[in-house]
Amino acid sequence: MIVFKHSLPVIAGLCLLATGAIAQTQVGDAQMLGVTGTCEALVVGKQQFSDSCSEKLLNVSYPNGRVGFYFVLEDSRIITFSGMDGANPTPDSDVIDLDKVIVSRKDTPDTPDVFPAKGTCGFGNPMKGAMTVSCEGTLSDGQAFSARFTTDGKPPT
Repeated sequence: MIVFKHSLPVIAGLCLLATGAIAQTQVGDAQMLGVTGTCEALVVGKQQFSDSCSEKLLNVSYPNGRVGFYFVLEDSRIITFSGMDGANPTPDSDVIDLDKVIVSRKDTPDTPDVFPAKGTCGFGNPMKGAMTVSCEGTLSDGQAFSARFTTDGKPPT
């Protein structure tokens, strides 16, 4: 799996909601959390990934405020929504201001498709039970993207 230098901020957003008691994985200078649940929607432009979306979602947070949500597909590809940590609407919710969507490829795994984008991912506190990560916006060519994942309520790992 390729770790993108600027994709770890999504995990940072989940880390901001986490307490010291949560198991966090350190990846270089970034922090990573994983949750399980149901992927309800995953669309990037004309590409429909909802049917192949797995029950795993990763969140990576970088020290510079970049955060990434990594939607893991059943064929091991990853769709990443990446951007900067935004203002917290409430103490138990957060927003990521997205600036790119990254789609890994089977044919060239070391060269993912990177799409400049504008949008947001909103999410709740995974330590308070089930919560939903919801991302939406537009790619630079005007096509829409959206993703929705609801956790099973188990604490992040």
